[in-house]
Amino acid sequence: MKRLIIFSILTVLFFSCGEKSNTEKSESENILENLTYSIDTVLVDSGEEILFLQSDLSHSTLSMDQKKLFNFSPKSELEVIDLESLKLLDKVSTDKEGPLGTGWPYAIQVDQTGNMVFYGVEEVRIFSSDLSSMKRYQLTTEALSGLEPEMLSMFNPKITDGNLLFSIYENQEQVPQGLAIISLEEATVKKFELSLAEKITPFTFSLYVQGRLSNKAYEPIHLELANNQLIVSTAYFNEAIIFDLASETVTTKTFHSELTQDQTAIPPKTSAETINEMETIRKETSKSVKFGPIYFDKNNEKFWRFSRELDREIADSLIFRNVLTVFDKDLNQLAETEVSVDPFSKKFFKNGKLYSYVNVEDELGFAVFTFDF
Repeated sequence: MKRLIIFSILTVLFFSCGEKSNTEKSESENILENLTYSIDTVLVDSGEEILFLQSDLSHSTLSMDQKKLFNFSPKSELEVIDLESLKLLDKVSTDKEGPLGTGWPYAIQVDQTGNMVFYGVEEVRIFSSDLSSMKRYQLTTEALSGLEPEMLSMFNPKITDGNLLFSIYENQEQVPQGLAIISLEEATVKKFELSLAEKITPFTFSLYVQGRLSNKAYEPIHLELANNQLIVSTAYFNEAIIFDLASETVTTKTFHSELTQDQTAIPPKTSAETINEMETIRKETSKSVKFGPIYFDKNNEKFWRFSRELDREIADSLIFRNVLTVFDKDLNQLAETEVSVDPFSKKFFKNGKLYSYVNVEDELGFAVFTFDF
């Protein structure tokens, strides 16, 4: 059995909130002037088993009660991790095909009713919580009324109650356009244009082989469901697009950072004819600011986002500044500070604490943030 290791670091942050014309301060200002947090790095005891960490928990999801983490491996095993005791509980074997087949998912999710959702290429498979039953839905232009001529992207879709699926849709040239809301039972699509093309196109990389387009790539577009809203954000802009689910209206909030730039620098070159040339171009672009997903902490009713920007270069090494930004429940920016945590590792909130994935010598670990408001 592996030992449970806990390292504690207490960090005290003092945020400078703008002075008011009188001596009274709002509740948020009083909280954030003396916000403190501690970081505990904990390891999961997996016994003699080896956990799947090669994709950095990209195929993982939290249970509804926040007590378990489910991690899906290429062996079609669902690893069940108890976050209370920090132990591996089980490895559940599944079939790839058949009436209870999971297919080849690129992401999984537990929806609001406790169903286990497996997202595949142009399909979604929704299982009961005990994996004893499954419904499979095709997400092609032929299967969905209202999607053609566009297609759904494979970036970070979300399901609300087992019936409504939210996804970004693209045109046939793989340029993102807006938000698609899919009724799985009715196989219908409502599309909302979000002017994503003009935001993403300058940062889209194209690889050409023998003069023909081989591949196009851009950073994932982030989706977060919270407070009956869908928050859409990109890696390139310090802003959030807020889609109200009830009124189906769109608003955009623009933020400002004192610690990073507010927009990724547009790369002077975005096309390449070899993989090595493309890697060189992308490495240079990575020096600019990159904004991570927005996470909602329902216990404290606050949003959190991590980002990074190049701080300095040492020889061939790039040293980044990692920044945490805090927003209130209405996505008003409250504070920001530098932190020593990977901004793009898998993260989730559990009982008001932020869990950030860390690999500790090939063992599953988490940097656990406990905030004191």
